[in-house]
Amino acid sequence: MKTFAKAIVTIGSAIALTAGTAPSVSADDSDYIKYRQAAMKAMSGHMGGAAAIIKGKVPYKDDLVAHVTALNETTKVLPNVFKQKTSGGKTRAKPEIWENSADIQQKIKNLQMAAADFLAAAKSGGVEAAGAKMKAVGQACGACHKKYRAKKS
Repeated sequence: MKTFAKAIVTIGSAIALTAGTAPSVSADDSDYIKYRQAAMKAMSGHMGGAAAIIKGKVPYKDDLVAHVTALNETTKVLPNVFKQKTSGGKTRAKPEIWENSADIQQKIKNLQMAAADFLAAAKSGGVEAAGAKMKAVGQACGACHKKYRAKKS
């Protein structure tokens, strides 16, 4: 009987100590979310830089290839940023993203192809040629965002 009572006290103490302290997202999830968001911010930053050059908002035409190269290289990490299912945390990723891995990976391949075309155009034809390919990159990005990213609240 004493053993049973000790077990109950031990279990009760463990529950009392952990009640209300469990985080909504594990440390691992938080790290994966931050990594994913860093990749997305890098893509956005370089796309924004390239767009500013293509639209003539800044005069740094010589920087175009650098931005598009960085964008293209960043697309190569995207298959990994969506491998680890995460839950909770500060993210706009919809839960559906983890339910349709084949679709997300295909959308990433489409983006990678569009980014490679964008880079080839920037290298060979400069601002005008790159401008013609930029829209396809935006559409490829939007294909995921519309389906798998929640709107800002």
